[in-house]
Amino acid sequence: MKESLKEKLSYMGRSIVHPFDAFYEIRFRGKGCVPLAVVILLAFGILQCVSYQYTGFIINLHDLTSMNSISIFLTWVLGFVLFIVSNWSVTTLLNGKGNMADILTVVSYSLVPVSATLIFQVFASNFIIAEEAMIVYVITGVGLVWSVFMLLAGLCVIHEYGFGKTLVSIVLTFVAAAIIMFLGILFFTLIEQMVNFFISVGQEFIRRL
Repeated sequence: MKESLKEKLSYMGRSIVHPFDAFYEIRFRGKGCVPLAVVILLAFGILQCVSYQYTGFIINLHDLTSMNSISIFLTWVLGFVLFIVSNWSVTTLLNGKGNMADILTVVSYSLVPVSATLIFQVFASNFIIAEEAMIVYVITGVGLVWSVFMLLAGLCVIHEYGFGKTLVSIVLTFVAAAIIMFLGILFFTLIEQMVNFFISVGQEFIRRL
C-alpha cells in the first residue's frame, strides 16, 4: 500500500530530529520520496536566489547589480547533482549499498535545516540592527552544522559505512567531482574547437565558390 504525501513529509521531518532512525527507514523500508527530494533540491536553489537578493543590507555583502538568478540557481542545483553523481560513483567502487535515489534523498532532506534558517535569515535581516547581526549568524550557523550532521548520518546509514569510511568517501567524492568537471570542461572545449573548425572550413569553402 502506497503511503500518502503526509506520511512522506512526516519521515522527512523525522529525519531532522532522528536522522539515523529516519534514514534507516528510508533506506531499508522505502519511506523516502524521490519526487519530494527533487522538489526540496529545486526549492533550495530558488531560496539561494531569494537570499542573495532579499537578505537585509546589514549582512548582505553581495553586489546586486551583477546578480544573475539563473546562474545562482544552476550553480547550487547542479553542484548538488554533481555531488550526488560523484558520491554514487565513488561508493559503488567502495562497496557502498546506497543507490542514486537514496543519495538524492539523503542530500535533499539534509538541506531542510539550512533552508529553514536561510528563510529566517532573509526575514530577520530586514528588521535587525547591526548589533543583532550575530544572532542571525549563529542561527544560520546552527542550521548549516545540523545539515552537515544529517548528511554524514544519512551517508553512513545508506552505504552501511562507519564514520571514518564515510569521511573518506566524501573526500573522494570531491576528488571525483573535480575530475568530472575537468573532463566536462575538456569535452565542451573540444566540441567548441570542432564547431569553430567546421565553421571556418565552411566559410572558406563559401568564399572560394
